[in-house]
Amino acid sequence: MPPDSQLPESAHRLKQARADLWGRAEAGSVGGFAWEYTHLVDHYFEDRIREAGPQRFDFVLVAVGGYGRGRLCPGSDIDVLLLFRQRIPSGAEKFIKTLLFPLWDLGLDLGYGARTVADCVSLARKDFQVLASLMDARPLAGQAGVFETFRAAFADKVLKKSGETFAGSLREHNAARAAQYGDASALLEPELKNGLGGLRDGQQVAWLTRVLEALKRNPIFLPEELSRLREDQAFLNRVRTALHLAAGRKTDRLYFDLQPPTARLMGFASRTASPGDTGLAVEFFLSRLHQAMTRIKAMREALFQEAFPVRTGRLPELSIRNLAAGPEGIRFKRQSEADPDNVLGAFLESARTGLPLTWGARRIVRRDPARFAAGLADRPETLSLLVEIFLAPHCRTALDGLLETRLLPALFPAFAEVEHLIQFNDYHVHPVGRHTLATVALLSDFLRGDGEWTGELGARVADRVGLVLAGFFHDLAKGAPDHSTAGADLAREVLARYGRKPEVVEDAAFLVEHHLLLPKTATRRDLSDERTVADVAAVVGDTARLDMLHLLSTADSMATGPRAWNGWTRSLLSELYFKVRNLLRHGPLAEPDAARRLADARLAVLAALPDLDPEFVDAALRAMPPRAFLALTPEALAGHVRLVRRLWAAVAEDRMRKPSSIGGKGVNLIEAAPGRAEKTFRLTIAAVDQPRLFATIAGALSLHGLNILAADIFTWKDGTAVDVFTVGEPPENLYAEEVWARVGRSVAYAMVGKLDLAARLAERCNSPLARGRGRPKLKPLVTIDNRASDFYTVVEVAATDRIGFLFDMARTLAAHGLSIHLAMITTIQGRAADVFHVRTQDGQRLLDETRMDTLRRDLLDAAAPR
Repeated sequence: MPPDSQLPESAHRLKQARADLWGRAEAGSVGGFAWEYTHLVDHYFEDRIREAGPQRFDFVLVAVGGYGRGRLCPGSDIDVLLLFRQRIPSGAEKFIKTLLFPLWDLGLDLGYGARTVADCVSLARKDFQVLASLMDARPLAGQAGVFETFRAAFADKVLKKSGETFAGSLREHNAARAAQYGDASALLEPELKNGLGGLRDGQQVAWLTRVLEALKRNPIFLPEELSRLREDQAFLNRVRTALHLAAGRKTDRLYFDLQPPTARLMGFASRTASPGDTGLAVEFFLSRLHQAMTRIKAMREALFQEAFPVRTGRLPELSIRNLAAGPEGIRFKRQSEADPDNVLGAFLESARTGLPLTWGARRIVRRDPARFAAGLADRPETLSLLVEIFLAPHCRTALDGLLETRLLPALFPAFAEVEHLIQFNDYHVHPVGRHTLATVALLSDFLRGDGEWTGELGARVADRVGLVLAGFFHDLAKGAPDHSTAGADLAREVLARYGRKPEVVEDAAFLVEHHLLLPKTATRRDLSDERTVADVAAVVGDTARLDMLHLLSTADSMATGPRAWNGWTRSLLSELYFKVRNLLRHGPLAEPDAARRLADARLAVLAALPDLDPEFVDAALRAMPPRAFLALTPEALAGHVRLVRRLWAAVAEDRMRKPSSIGGKGVNLIEAAPGRAEKTFRLTIAAVDQPRLFATIAGALSLHGLNILAADIFTWKDGTAVDVFTVGEPPENLYAEEVWARVGRSVAYAMVGKLDLAARLAERCNSPLARGRGRPKLKPLVTIDNRASDFYTVVEVAATDRIGFLFDMARTLAAHGLSIHLAMITTIQGRAADVFHVRTQDGQRLLDETRMDTLRRDLLDAAAPR
């Protein structure tokens, strides 16, 4: 940036005024920022044109885009157009450089062009983005006649002739926005500008309202509704302003780590608030934001549906009285006869046909949802209609309407209490209300047969009503300390009040109470341990309830987000389901049968290794831990034997070449194969067992950017360690084999003292290249459980994830003399929830209370955010 002495006076004034505006905004005054910043830039152009002196041509300088709307945020581009009536004069380029060069010197982002009126008309008719930018054209300086010529030509030759085409282009653009940015009105990290329900939606309502005026069509919205839209848009713009200031850059995604400072700038939290109070303030702030976005999205969708409908085939016939269907949606024939039954029936027809209620029909409900809810409450037929809506093929359309009109929250106060509840972490992607309806919709898909195996399972479900009601109630007690038990009690009370049969009530309550049983067990317990499977089977009781519970767990996980539902968690949940189902169908395994299975596994391994010395194979099988025969297939066991044979040969060779103190210490062999889940690998790593070996391998994997999903540790009686890690795909631009070789070298160097893994991981964690955006700083939680397993102490650590997190946990466990036998690792998108099955050095569970307290404290320290 040049010194102030080289800036023209107009730019110098803008620089000083911007600095003052930024200072006041960063202190919390963001309310009028957009308009004030716009006026500062307006004054700059006025002053700069005076400084440039009279021009020999007629022109008008026009603000377009966000600048034209008068909505400049700190990171907004400043887009201007130098407009001429008939031709662009030779001095235009020099003139516009005179205007813009000082702004470039100030570091502003600019967009500019020079066109004639005819150019604008031609381009606008060809390119909907140009048309959209010109919709907000606002004259800044120049000859008023030039702008009037443009305004008249734009209305007559563009809006009238291309309005329908423009709407169609926007419709296609919205489909692309949905795919790229998602529904911002339902996401916990919404995209404020381009997400559905964001600023772009409100702009489209304004643009298409102008198109309707040009086409002389009746408006869709009342003046007070448009006024509320402007208020919601202004709120979003203030949020965007605060977000830019909090981030110190232009960004439109409201990431978790930027929510507290944004909420503070918006006045929802004080700078001195405690972390707990700040978290509550952020929840309130996001609740307000989601409500505004929901209204904005609903208006945009209604405008397209009613003013620019997509022509389809024959309209459906409706069976419920006082209702009619048109291309614009479902409406009441006589508004005065819209009673509670009729209103809920309208949403049922919406769920059956896929047509939303018209904006006018929704307006009737929205004006007094409590009146309609009072006429529907506690009536058995009300719940029957609602279940029909849940099970209908287009239930999502109806559920959106029930939510937007506020009828569903009015009908079920328990839903209203948690609708906007936000867990301040990145596990859920939706608030509780949206998550609940997404779960119901997925269950509806499963029960209708969705083409996946879940559809096959859904076809077997006898109590469809109980399952879908469990989906609705499963999180409605989310604010309670034990939301599953409280939710079951709530389901019993509400369903009994609505006259449901006792068996339906109990099915739904059971599913609500145990909806986390399968995912928690699958991701925290040893699935090769028969007790794990038997414990789940004892709770579930029969295959019918197991099927329903599995479908509910799947829908709940899918609706939660990618941390809860991905290829790996899906594989774990499926494995547990099939093991429990098999146990329920065929009964428990007796000890003689378990012994027979072990004997059969040994014979199968021997048969798979005909080329190896039988005595070596027999010794290897006797050295293996018994759990290996339960956790691994005979083929995998045979692979371990071959790998260990190669390992000991490599160890012997290494010991011949190196001093006895380190000979063989760093030797390790890695074999890689595709994992059981998509985009995963199974790494089998053999080495001589030594202290901190697991921590070293975990650190080496993290050092090379690998996401660890699970680890099985098999320590043989002869001092061999065979660790099986499931990892995600290697980082981009690296060949897998190259990564495995690097990991092996890092393990070797670390074990002989040539590599300080802790220091290298700290460097990588602090590197600008490795720093992603922040994540919510979650308070670490550590639980130590001796009831979950007869053989191991189960240690669970939940905290904010970071590079080397598993390494730090494993080092801490090793420092306490604990050996890790199984690790279930969840380290996806910002949060770690790692479960370790450990024993003391003498092979016992950790039972000493003092040692447990010390371990808990040290793990909390190691897991603390950095």
